[in-house]
Amino acid sequence: MDERYWAERWQTGQTGFHQGRPNELLVEHHHRIAGDRRVYVPLCGKAVDLLWLRDQGHEVTGSERVSLAIEQLFAELGLVPTTTTWEFFRLHLTPRLAIVEGDALLVDVDILGKVDAVYDRAALVALDPATQVVYVESLQRVLKPGGHILLVTFDYDQARLAGPPWALGAEAVQRLFGGWCSIEKLGERREPPGPRFVAAGVDDVSEAVFLLQRR
Repeated sequence: MDERYWAERWQTGQTGFHQGRPNELLVEHHHRIAGDRRVYVPLCGKAVDLLWLRDQGHEVTGSERVSLAIEQLFAELGLVPTTTTWEFFRLHLTPRLAIVEGDALLVDVDILGKVDAVYDRAALVALDPATQVVYVESLQRVLKPGGHILLVTFDYDQARLAGPPWALGAEAVQRLFGGWCSIEKLGERREPPGPRFVAAGVDDVSEAVFLLQRR
């Protein structure tokens, strides 16, 4: 992952990927992971989804590489975490909500333990296709057998505009996860294209949600 690219996006406020409310697809389909106690949210930024998941009764751990995003997250939540270090990670801990600061591609059971579910909105699609493979391997390391991944993806005409976010349809989800997960598409909706998409002539953007279960 290009750490400088994402750090600059946060420094300059270019965070159109940040939603100021819980993701509608998460809220609609949360019942499918409601029984999973420990939920991992990779590349979490300062997503409101973290607090929403905690308020539903989960123990939530996010991972994020940009320290500014983590600082803003806790400041906006009014929380002061206990911070410690473990190898090349920094751990920011509050009751039932923790953030692992460092490279999500390196996260494994030593730092995270095994989790019951992964919630991914704007993580996988933020990565180029080659890095997506490495990222999926990191999820495979930490997800329990029988555990779930609630995956939100974007799809559009990639020929008109290079990522991120990278277009990711059902075929790509099958290619990345089909070898070790069952896959169920839960829903899809049209998304209004942002200015960058409009400028590139992209007028059809969709957001889909998949439920994956580790075999």
